[in-house]
Amino acid sequence: DSRSVEPRRSESRPTLELASVEPRRSESRPTLELDSRLAHTSAPQHRMLLSFAPFRALATSLLGLGSPSTVQVVGDAYLDIIAKIDELPQWDGDTAIRSPIETVAGGSALNTAVQLSALCRTRRQRDQPRPFRRCVLHSRVGSDLYGELVAAKTREAGVTLSARREGGQGVCICLSGRRDRAFVSFKGSVADLSEADLDVGRLLAPGTSHLHFSAYYDCSGLQPAVPRLMARAKAERGASVSIVPQTDATGAWEGGLLELLPHTDVLLCNQREAASIAGVAIAGRRATWYEISEAVRRLHARGAPLVVVTLGPDGAVAATEQQWWFQPNQERAVKDTTGCGDAFAAGFLFGWCGSRDVQRGLVYGCACGAAAVGITGGSEPLSATSVNACMRRNEGVQRAREVRTPRTAAAGASAEAEGEAFFSEENLSDGRVCAEADEDEDEDEDEDED
Repeated sequence: DSRSVEPRRSESRPTLELASVEPRRSESRPTLELDSRLAHTSAPQHRMLLSFAPFRALATSLLGLGSPSTVQVVGDAYLDIIAKIDELPQWDGDTAIRSPIETVAGGSALNTAVQLSALCRTRRQRDQPRPFRRCVLHSRVGSDLYGELVAAKTREAGVTLSARREGGQGVCICLSGRRDRAFVSFKGSVADLSEADLDVGRLLAPGTSHLHFSAYYDCSGLQPAVPRLMARAKAERGASVSIVPQTDATGAWEGGLLELLPHTDVLLCNQREAASIAGVAIAGRRATWYEISEAVRRLHARGAPLVVVTLGPDGAVAATEQQWWFQPNQERAVKDTTGCGDAFAAGFLFGWCGSRDVQRGLVYGCACGAAAVGITGGSEPLSATSVNACMRRNEGVQRAREVRTPRTAAAGASAEAEGEAFFSEENLSDGRVCAEADEDEDEDEDEDED
């Protein structure tokens, strides 16, 4: 297994090796939710039938009466118009490009749902205590021509879509470069998305095991409902919850996100998002180790239990208050960077949701993110072959050595120097990680386990 990266601990504090510990299971058995095929039986009969474990297992696995475990993805669905450029265009100029301009379905939530659905179709989850079997996207889609394109392309990608059709479709013009990208967006249906557009009964249906909110800042109309939906998902379904904030175009980085952190199981963001939400200034174009560490420390202080930060082509880190993990990436040729973060989120959730294994989540996340740079847009389903190839390529990246996390300002200088050495080019370019995660789980791309 991949080696986890742990911060310095006091002498009295025991070492926590999460990567090698079996997930803790509750002593109480989960409640089996029945569908309408048992609606004719009375409540006492339900209790009698399901009072013994063998009957619960029989009802679920043989009779097919249990609802399939589902990841519900809530958030934006855009139409992406992608232009591949070398440099940003100048005003009063006409920039010629070599590649055709492409139109694809996009948006953080839509892209994440596409890649999660693809992973469910092409990989087994035999050894995961809580495997999930399907993914549903909840959004709002315009009633115009652009909305028709989004709905059609979403269906083509194999995603189950639950969306209200109304208003003008959100459209995003993506200027995609070799190392970065920029966006020009008409929010439309994305900004208008609200609780009224959601089929809450379906969102919180039996079998819901995880609720993922994507593009929190983009979906401003949904923000007031998020705390209530999170609370219901946890109380009614025992579901875990994750959030991808994305960029706040207003620059305020408010919107109630900090108040949600204690109720969120996983916060997934890039370096700048993490620093901006935490109120940490970044001196350069990319964050330093100390800036990342300080941002994560502040997010923990506000109640976030698990923070995952992507590092672009260098990989990703994840941290609880007790432990840090690092997964490097082997850099590869870039075709388009659009949707890489969404593919990472899908991979992380696929690896983590069923196992609660953070390193497993990072392995899948980095492999999917690396595979995504080889396609145009973020909504083309990744093949098992491309994800496997990136896992094997990442086996050539050196295991990260342990570093101490700065816990106080006084310790910051020495910890920063050590952290910068950890993220040095030498450490990020040669070595290995345990990316053999479930190579035996690979399935033919056209096989659907459901």
